[in-house]
Amino acid sequence: MRPPLDGGRTRAGVICVAIVLVAGGVTAGCEEKKSAEADASADANANASANASANASASASASADAAGAVAASGGDGGQAHGGADKPLPVCRVMASENGPGPNADATGWLDMVAHASFTVRTLETGRELRFEGPGRVRACADDVALVAEGSAIGLPGSGESPGAEQWVATACGVGRWASGVHRFTGARDACKLQSSLGTAQLYVAADVTATEVAVDGGAPPHEADADAGAPSKASPWRRIDGRRAFALQPKSPIDGAAGVKSALGACEHAADAVQKVAAAMLPGARADAGAAAVGIGELAEESVVARGVARAACAVAAVRVALAGSKPADEARLAAASIRWRGAR
Repeated sequence: MRPPLDGGRTRAGVICVAIVLVAGGVTAGCEEKKSAEADASADANANASANASANASASASASADAAGAVAASGGDGGQAHGGADKPLPVCRVMASENGPGPNADATGWLDMVAHASFTVRTLETGRELRFEGPGRVRACADDVALVAEGSAIGLPGSGESPGAEQWVATACGVGRWASGVHRFTGARDACKLQSSLGTAQLYVAADVTATEVAVDGGAPPHEADADAGAPSKASPWRRIDGRRAFALQPKSPIDGAAGVKSALGACEHAADAVQKVAAAMLPGARADAGAAAVGIGELAEESVVARGVARAACAVAAVRVALAGSKPADEARLAAASIRWRGAR
C-alpha cells in the first residue's frame, strides 16, 4: 500500500528546506569569507599607508637634519664659492711669515713687524704680490696696492698675461709692470723702485724728484742712460728696462698738511682731465666742433693716458691721506675725485 501523497510532499518539503538551508549556509559562509578578506585587505592597505607615511616623515626629518648639519658647519654642499652669503674674496692672503693670517682682510690696512712678510693672490688673474715689513699696506685696495711703509715685490710667473698689469703706489709715486722682478719700497721720507728683470713704468708725483741710483750689489748707473725712458708731455710715465733703480725724494714732508693737499689737488686735476676728454668724445660735442674736431682715435688714446694718470695720482693721494691720519675731510675729497674719473664715460 502506497503511503499518502501528503506524506511524500512533507518529506520532499523537508528535503527542499534542508537544501535551501544548506545552500543558505554556503552562501552565508561565502559572504563571511568575502567580508573577512575585505577586512584583511583594508587592514593591509592601512598598514602600508601608515608605513609609507612614517618612511616619508623619517626621510624628511633626515634631510632636515642633514641640511641643519651643513648650515651649522658653514658648509655649502661642496660649492667652491663659499655660499651665496659669503663669496670668496677676489684678493686674499695666501702665505704669511709672522704677518697677517689667511683670514685677514687684505682690503684694509695691515701692519707688519720687522722681518714679517706675506703674499696675496688675485683670484681672477692668479697674480701674486709679496709684502715685506716693517710696514703698513693695503694689499688688495681696489686695483692698486697701497704701500704706506714697507716693500712690495712682484715676482715672475705669478699670473702674468698680456694686458694684465700689477700697480703699486707709495706716497712718492706709482710703479706698474706686466712681468719681471720689481721691488717698490715706501716710507714717510723717501721711496725707491728697483727693477731687476723686465720692464716697469714709473709715475712720480709733482712734488717728488727721481734720481737713478746704483742697483743693490751692482755698478753705478751710466750717465748716458740717465734720461732713457724719461717722462714727456705725451706721457708722464718713465719707462725702466732691465736692472735699474730710482730713489724718489720728496721736496717737503709728504705726510703733513702740505703734502696731502698737493696730492689731493693732483688727484682732482687728473679727474677733471678725464671728464674733459670723455665730454669731447660725445657725438654732440664732436658735431659742434665740426672740422676742428679731434679724431676719435686720438681722443681714445688721450682717454687711456688720462685715466692712467688719474689712477696713479689718486692712489698717491690715498697713501698720503692714510699717513696723515685719514681725516674725514681728506677722505671725502679723495672719494669725490675718484668717483669723477672712474664714472666718466
